[in-house]
Amino acid sequence: MLQKFAHRRPRPIAENKIFAAAIATVAVGAAQGILDSFNVFGSKAATEFLAFLACAWLFPNEPGRRWTFWLPPVLVGAGLICGALWIAFAGLPSGHASNSISLNEIPLKFYVLGIVTSCIVAPLFEEKVVRHLFLDGASHYLGKVAGAIVVSALFAAVHVDAFVSSFIYSVILCIGAIAFGLNTLQRSIIHGVINLSIMHWALLHPLL
Repeated sequence: MLQKFAHRRPRPIAENKIFAAAIATVAVGAAQGILDSFNVFGSKAATEFLAFLACAWLFPNEPGRRWTFWLPPVLVGAGLICGALWIAFAGLPSGHASNSISLNEIPLKFYVLGIVTSCIVAPLFEEKVVRHLFLDGASHYLGKVAGAIVVSALFAAVHVDAFVSSFIYSVILCIGAIAFGLNTLQRSIIHGVINLSIMHWALLHPLL
């Protein structure tokens, strides 16, 4: 049965990847909007995780760097450096206008949901859709450099509250995919650590 369904996967060509990425993005937005109207807890995490699973099933093959003992620490370190740069150049300059709070003041279920959504699910979804499917498709038609710029610009446009930093980090992750051969999971580690750093800074500076 699984083999029968596997034959129905689309061919891994540029237009199919772009189409799948676009459909996944629109579907997540629509489903999240519907669930939010019913106040469904964790709607963003649920919709993005299902979309990630669907895209991973449709396009399972993605070249990736070979896992070694040192690769995970390097990926975590890269994420920490990027997170620290965001704090230094975006967080600290605005920190004077914020009031620090204790993490104990944050309800546990919202804190856990924030970790799961921002640091696990969102990185997996965005790396699969944006910097695998969409980047591969755009690079086929525009070339790798222009493709990375276009993908990063669109990614930043979605993150309107952090346009500049989103664009820069997307370019960095695109370089990770193109120049260093990092796959979705490997890029998600960097992405998740960046989000973890920014999330905790934002939690401690709620007026930021």
